[in-house]
Amino acid sequence: MRVPEVAQELEVSERTVYRYLNSLMEAGFPIYYDKERGTYAFTSNFSLRRALLETEEALVLALARKFLEPLLGKAAVRTLDQIEKKIAASPYISFSHFAEVFGVQGLCDPPHLLDLLKNLSSAIREHRVVKIEYEREPGETPEEREIEPYFVFFTGEFWYVHAWCRTKEGQRTFALDKIRTWQLTDRYFVPRKEVPSVEEIQEAFGPYVDETPREVIVHFAPEVKQYFLRRKWVRNQECRELPDGSLEVRFRVRGLTGFKHWLYRWLPWFRILSPESLAREVEEDLRSYLATCKNI
Repeated sequence: MRVPEVAQELEVSERTVYRYLNSLMEAGFPIYYDKERGTYAFTSNFSLRRALLETEEALVLALARKFLEPLLGKAAVRTLDQIEKKIAASPYISFSHFAEVFGVQGLCDPPHLLDLLKNLSSAIREHRVVKIEYEREPGETPEEREIEPYFVFFTGEFWYVHAWCRTKEGQRTFALDKIRTWQLTDRYFVPRKEVPSVEEIQEAFGPYVDETPREVIVHFAPEVKQYFLRRKWVRNQECRELPDGSLEVRFRVRGLTGFKHWLYRWLPWFRILSPESLAREVEEDLRSYLATCKNI
């Protein structure tokens, strides 16, 4: 390196660069001045050491591996293995030491998912139109769509991309595992104001991010109320304990259909107060279920 060039690149004086060089040499870095070339350089046998991972850092990366494998498949794990080889110098602290400590339920290994995520992320950042072949139902002939992708999200054990569909002229959410082929085009789009932002998925149950937010009020029995006091299931969730020991929870959600399906996990320990239309839907579903059981 030449001092004037470094000074210009860092926008500092040459005196400051010399001070940096002296500090590095005092710290033990093998830097010498090559008179023939007029440059400073490291000695030929010098190389930067790989990073020593602290236990907490290795722990976080091990957890990332455990969560990514069910979500993205084995390709993501192989990428993490490559990262570990590049940065982990210590044989005593590595990802593999935590392999038998953590477990995550679920298994997902769709082909090409990591490549699709990589291409979609590029298209989203660059506002590029993407051409896809989408299989709505298993066995159906895939449909060709042109989409303007806005964000990718994970919910209900599946990955989705929310986009403006040029083919149908409206907002659509596409499941990534149903995309059979894709191609980034050379055409670009101007972002539309009516499309929700990625932050708004915190209001959604399932892939219904483009629906209007609705308030839902539910009373939960004492047997399950702890699960709502322990965590928030959506961004806007308010809890109020009632004299009889039950819990009133107010949700502000997008996608009543997704919310209804999620709510069934708490049967029979809830009662819907509002909206009444949702309460009627649940009653009809339960009647249909009982009728089906009688016919089996």
